[in-house]
Amino acid sequence: MRPLIGLLSFAIAMGMSGLSSATEPLPLPKGPVVLTVSGKIEQTNGNGVALFDLETLEGLGKASFATRSEVSEVPQFFEGVPLRALLERIGFQGKSLRASALNDYAAVIPVEDLKFEPILATKVDGRMLTIRDKGPLWIVYPRDAHKVLQDARYDYRWVWQLNKIHVE
Repeated sequence: MRPLIGLLSFAIAMGMSGLSSATEPLPLPKGPVVLTVSGKIEQTNGNGVALFDLETLEGLGKASFATRSEVSEVPQFFEGVPLRALLERIGFQGKSLRASALNDYAAVIPVEDLKFEPILATKVDGRMLTIRDKGPLWIVYPRDAHKVLQDARYDYRWVWQLNKIHVE
């Protein structure tokens, strides 16, 4: 019985530490801001917004997968930050995200899309994304892992040169 209690205590402590991340103050960016998140969020570090430099963003976690995209017939290896990790860190309260790019392109992403585990890609095939090649951030879905994602409505949600997310 005692080992079970210890295991249960450990599980509760781990769960609480995961939940507390949205309540810890969001650090100020030290480098150039690559992403601004606004709207229905609990955590901010700017004037009502959450500002992220690349280092702080990458500190939220890592995810990667290989997949094809609308712009590439061959699978590419994407590395980045789980979109879910970002949203949980800032305590999002909305039902959709308006993702905007440097060129003012915008797409609405339903929160239900988190079930597919999209990432904010910072690298492709081992190279850091630059503005010239769709960076510094690119919302990427694991298109090859889910047949439904091989549809134009999801292709429109692959926002490259991402710089803003508004939680609605």
